[in-house]
Amino acid sequence: MPTLNQLSVVLPVLNERENLAELIPELSTALSTSVDDLEIIVVDDSSTDGTENLMEEFSRSDERIRFISRVGLSRSLPDSLSEGVRAARFDHVAWMDADGSMPPESLRQLVSSYRATTASDPVIVGSRFVPGGGFKGVEVVGETSFWQVVQNLRGSNDSFSAVVLSRILNRYLWVILDRCCRDLASGFIIAQRDTVLQLGLRGSYGDYCVRFLYLAHRTAHPIVEVPYVCQLRRHGYSKTGTTLLGLLKRGIPYVLLPFRIRWTRP
Repeated sequence: MPTLNQLSVVLPVLNERENLAELIPELSTALSTSVDDLEIIVVDDSSTDGTENLMEEFSRSDERIRFISRVGLSRSLPDSLSEGVRAARFDHVAWMDADGSMPPESLRQLVSSYRATTASDPVIVGSRFVPGGGFKGVEVVGETSFWQVVQNLRGSNDSFSAVVLSRILNRYLWVILDRCCRDLASGFIIAQRDTVLQLGLRGSYGDYCVRFLYLAHRTAHPIVEVPYVCQLRRHGYSKTGTTLLGLLKRGIPYVLLPFRIRWTRP
């Protein structure tokens, strides 16, 4: 198994300028002592908030920071990720949300877990639903009360309904899909670049990660879940949806998803 000394971090974005301004320096600091070589690839799905101007500033001051624009192409999270992975210079890639919900320090823990595993060609998953992990609104795992979670979410740009629906859907997917991974919709991953390209990132905004992880499981790639506490969105609003009706519309396809992908040939 190749040693993880170099890492390409792919950040798919759509109108996350304010979050990127904070996240990119934090990633650079958190990983500066964890890997010998680092690059951060921001793949922009036609933002309108000045993201490109910000990235030009970052790129001028740090050659490790790269920018890919998808202006003129159909907006697609899995296509953005795929483009970033194909452009990566290093053998190992990571991807995560750019809204501040996935702490850079947690990515460093994923790197450590990758190095610690003796499995061949593993897929490391940042997980909210294994012991030690927590979902949005949780301050201290095992200590934050339900009502405190509700209050924390009410004062944020995140939706309590989205958090509840995510937990229910992930539990459902875990049971139906061979209990291969508790956080199948994680979107917080480290793997070998060749593995990602071979398995592919296909589907829609919400289901691409479920497809990828289940296919990894079926093709004997060990999945290692590393707990992390998902943070509240720092700036802006979620692309998942903010109303209960919108969330339900996005969630209904997940009910049929396991039955579709279980019979997909690896």
